[in-house]
Amino acid sequence: MNYTHINLYDYFYSLVKQIPEGYITTYGELAKALGDIRAARAVGYMLSINEDPDRIPCYKVVHTDRRMGKYALGVEEKARRLRKDGIIISNGMVENFNERFFSDFKTDYPLAKLQEEQEKIASMADFAGDRDEENYAAIDVSYEGRTGYGALVYYNSGEYMVKNLEMKVNFPYIPGYLGYRESPFIEKLSVNVDGLLLIDANGLLHPRKCGLATFAGVVLGRATIGVAKSLLMGKIDDTGYVVYNNEKLGYAINKHTIVSPGNMISLESSIKKIKLLGKNKYPAILKMVHNETVAMRKRRLPS
Repeated sequence: MNYTHINLYDYFYSLVKQIPEGYITTYGELAKALGDIRAARAVGYMLSINEDPDRIPCYKVVHTDRRMGKYALGVEEKARRLRKDGIIISNGMVENFNERFFSDFKTDYPLAKLQEEQEKIASMADFAGDRDEENYAAIDVSYEGRTGYGALVYYNSGEYMVKNLEMKVNFPYIPGYLGYRESPFIEKLSVNVDGLLLIDANGLLHPRKCGLATFAGVVLGRATIGVAKSLLMGKIDDTGYVVYNNEKLGYAINKHTIVSPGNMISLESSIKKIKLLGKNKYPAILKMVHNETVAMRKRRLPS
């Protein structure tokens, strides 16, 4: 199925440009304009890498508690620009915050729409069935700024094959929306690769039951398993299952190997497969693919 491809950076910067001269807004208010208050940290990140501060006035964004906050060109420059706009700054605080606060953004709340789309994708996922393909692949992505370094390691008939992909990223990291950030990599890397896909992320174990492994599995029509290195949510019961809202959504093989089905496979079959591959540890093929993405990123960094 198709899913929404959105350049959230461009959308976000268009919101920042809506702030009128002589007014300020907050990180949280911009996150709400995007459609999810949990995007507040991503708002700060996107502001920090703004490449055109003269056209995109990120200096107008302050903290809810009236603190002026940081600025890529320095706090003194931020204070200078704010004062030029009539904003009163004293000891790093905005004194006329209430009079100059802007919140009337023209927005269609894209993240809220993406939540609805995730719920639709989750409803299409198949968490049943037993699969035991001999061929399988692992996928991971590392990042440096807006560049993503994706890798796939494919196991086929006793041999390993590696595929690499470097690509500009149009979606920042926001908890709960990893599918929109990394599915383009999975889509390109998995072409002409058959068998089960192991993804360094969650699947069913997600607030909307649509972690990256489920998201990618459904949109690509592939069998997938999510294997995360840490517990996203829920609690681990005495038998190792991860329980959330009284449902078993995953399983902790150990504290750094959290399994949840992605698509076209059951939880029990997912547990069995990952236990077999990893011998009750984190599977070697997932370590291999992670190391490959890190090596790609390091090769591109200036010495």
